[in-house]
Amino acid sequence: MPSALLAGHFGPSGAGETATLGAFRRALPDWTPILASSDPAASAAAHDCPTVDARRPLSVVRAAARADASVLAGWSIGGAEGARPGLRTAVALVVAAKLRGRPTALLGISARGGRSAWEGRLSRRLLGAADLVVLRDELSAHHLEAAGVRGPFRIGADPAWLDVQDRRAGGRPEPWRDRNRDRREGEEPEQRPRRVVVAIEARSCPDDLVALLGDALAGLAADEVEIGLQPWHAAAIDWRDHGLVAELAGRIGRPVPVLEPLPNLGAADTTIAGAGAVVALGSHALIAAAAAGVPAVAVACEPAIADLARRLDQPLVAADASAAEVGAAIAASLDREPAQPNAVEGQIATAEEGFRLLRVLLSEGRSDEVTELSGLPLRRGPQR
Repeated sequence: MPSALLAGHFGPSGAGETATLGAFRRALPDWTPILASSDPAASAAAHDCPTVDARRPLSVVRAAARADASVLAGWSIGGAEGARPGLRTAVALVVAAKLRGRPTALLGISARGGRSAWEGRLSRRLLGAADLVVLRDELSAHHLEAAGVRGPFRIGADPAWLDVQDRRAGGRPEPWRDRNRDRREGEEPEQRPRRVVVAIEARSCPDDLVALLGDALAGLAADEVEIGLQPWHAAAIDWRDHGLVAELAGRIGRPVPVLEPLPNLGAADTTIAGAGAVVALGSHALIAAAAAGVPAVAVACEPAIADLARRLDQPLVAADASAAEVGAAIAASLDREPAQPNAVEGQIATAEEGFRLLRVLLSEGRSDEVTELSGLPLRRGPQR
């Protein structure tokens, strides 16, 4: 069975990371993933797959040279401080794979703005060397253009979407009933619970956001809105999420329930489906809310979330918004509709198309799917 090095923001218990690995296994059942993880021993135990330590660049590069293919999936160019692999390591692993004649792909990646000249050069080297590049949002294409990276760029979706449909225990959740339809039919509109779940991912949350988010939640709690805090990672994996939970709870000023981290995105059906709204600080939390049929308000803490909020027609507040603006956006989300099923299915189909392109690449064009490709939207970057 051929092997593929799978690198990105992987850890043993993050719901988004678990979904990305699950999507890879679903799309490429005949391939063995070698997971580049920040905690390889725990990842091997949790996911039953070979691992390599993402904190050791040389080990990752050697794994890329040995594997039959290398895929950077759901990764962010210029991600949070300490993200693994770093940009320089990503370039090295792609070059190592190419020197051995192995295919390389960047699937569902994003890019932050504000790149230095040195990071711009590395970004151009990385995307220029890869055989397949699929971005997950338009904003990332804009940032890469600003760094002088050549286009055109394929715009796809987060690979994690592909895993959502398999893990949703109860099938497609029913969206909240259309209030206008209820009025037309002379029925009382269905009341949504006044309960908000805040999905907390510290690595995506700027320090100056904590105070204003805490003030916004305190105002909602005073208005009899129930608040639930959900750390995105287990304490053993990322203690910062739980530190942020404790700080927010202190700012709210009253006892608030702390929910268990999601084991996978599909589990949102049973953990947050009863909420009136979700506050998403990361794009995977926004995916989880859409999968559960719950309205969400996205906080622009990472580049991918703004574009995803637009695709799902969910409100977005800027990371530098005032506490009053954040509180008003959260309160308004309790009266909004969730992401519609056709929008969710559209994202799943787009993620599937990215994996179809990957399968064609790995088959060296011999796959029967060559004739089935519908293509992904192209955004033309700077030409030279």
